[in-house]
Amino acid sequence: MPTRHPKFGLIYDFRNPPQWRKPWAQFYNEILDEIVYAEQLGYDHIWITEHHFIDDGYTPSVLPIAAAIARLTTRVRIGTWVLLLPLHNAIRVAEDAATVDVLSNGRLDLGVGLGYRIEEFDGFGVNRRHRASIMDESLEIITRTMAGESVSLDGRHYQVKDVQVTPPPIQQPFPLWVGARSVAAARRAARFKANLMIVADRPVYDAWADALREQGDDPDDFEVLLSAGGYVSDNPEALWEELKPHQRYLRDTYGKWYNDASDLGEQDPLGQFLHQTDEDLRARFVAGTPDEVAAAIERTLDWIPADHIITSPVPPGASRDLARRSIELFAQEVIPRFR
Repeated sequence: MPTRHPKFGLIYDFRNPPQWRKPWAQFYNEILDEIVYAEQLGYDHIWITEHHFIDDGYTPSVLPIAAAIARLTTRVRIGTWVLLLPLHNAIRVAEDAATVDVLSNGRLDLGVGLGYRIEEFDGFGVNRRHRASIMDESLEIITRTMAGESVSLDGRHYQVKDVQVTPPPIQQPFPLWVGARSVAAARRAARFKANLMIVADRPVYDAWADALREQGDDPDDFEVLLSAGGYVSDNPEALWEELKPHQRYLRDTYGKWYNDASDLGEQDPLGQFLHQTDEDLRARFVAGTPDEVAAAIERTLDWIPADHIITSPVPPGASRDLARRSIELFAQEVIPRFR
């Protein structure tokens, strides 16, 4: 039997690759309908991820989509995994996030990260070398304004006086998450008393938990989100054959971005993504029976004590019918094993 009882969510990137393209309005409507169905199936969370200037339309505007989801759903929580904070004005993010929290009646989780793609920083005119210091000042503004403070800051990147967000978010305290795949990012998350969003990397988790303890906080008072799980089918090999070209597309695009950014250390688990063969992909991105996927999740939970597990319904360009069947099986035959 599982030793932990995580909540489960789905992550959406709204990628519509040219070789499998659908009309944009149709594509968005299909995914929004799928999200409503996921709520009906019992998923706890929907997460939206952000990138910019990509020909497949990778979600550039996460909070507007979160607002749309808020009006279409009643129970499921809505999160950003992650909003690329240094590319945004922190006050604008705070106001938009508070508005989405009101629209959703207190269901927003704001997850933020540094970002890494060179083209994004160039496109927004942001100096990529300053992203860490921008992130720090932005997090100070967001944490304080979302707590109802009137904020003044004379910083390197922000000079603001008596800024207050109205209307305020419904949730108090407001749930802030920080994405981390390095020790420095993990310690930043702890410093701002944020929940942790990670890829499966135990040293990052340990750095966050240790930093919380050093400042007198208990890690058990916070939450950890982990990307894990997989695609579920009664016929995994047939499913894999359908998913393979789409998983290759995912590998090749992320591989190029990581390589161009030179942003992943040798020990980073994402760095392995750059050199994966089809066999590696098949092993890493589980396409299995409910038993196989549940076992993979349980192994991950034995490694990192996560409170939330998220997975993608299908890779970019794959059939939404496949996605629906996968999320159905996952909800009906995997999630109950962890309840």
